[in-house]
Amino acid sequence: MMEPEIKKHIDKKLVRRMTMFAIILTIMTGVLVYEIFISNINFLWIIVGIAVGIFIGFVAGRIFTIEWSQEKKVVVGRLDLIGGIVLTLYILVSVGRSWIFAHWFKGMMLTAFTFSFIEGAMIGRLLSMRFNIKRVLIEQDKI
Repeated sequence: MMEPEIKKHIDKKLVRRMTMFAIILTIMTGVLVYEIFISNINFLWIIVGIAVGIFIGFVAGRIFTIEWSQEKKVVVGRLDLIGGIVLTLYILVSVGRSWIFAHWFKGMMLTAFTFSFIEGAMIGRLLSMRFNIKRVLIEQDKI
């Protein structure tokens, strides 16, 4: 997932969080591919779901502030007030996504679109975290 020379400058909790996201993303990708193959699903809607999810994931990437810890000498992620607000909105969208998407999709297409949306959101969060970690490491002259 990350190069060892970069990983040593990142807090273990943050590495674990990103690893968990990657594992869940891999499993969800398998489920989504399975749904696509067993159903007659318009692939364009899957791409739209992933794209919208990535956008939401980048916004949700704001949940944790990625910064350099002077005392630990590593990159850490912490929740701040704006992150708390974004987290609340993210949870509301996550809880209501089936109801929101059910206005346009039914049955297997609803399931596939919802999975593609979640997958996109996770991709966006991972990319956002990686971008912010690299930004902090560059600022600290660690890479």
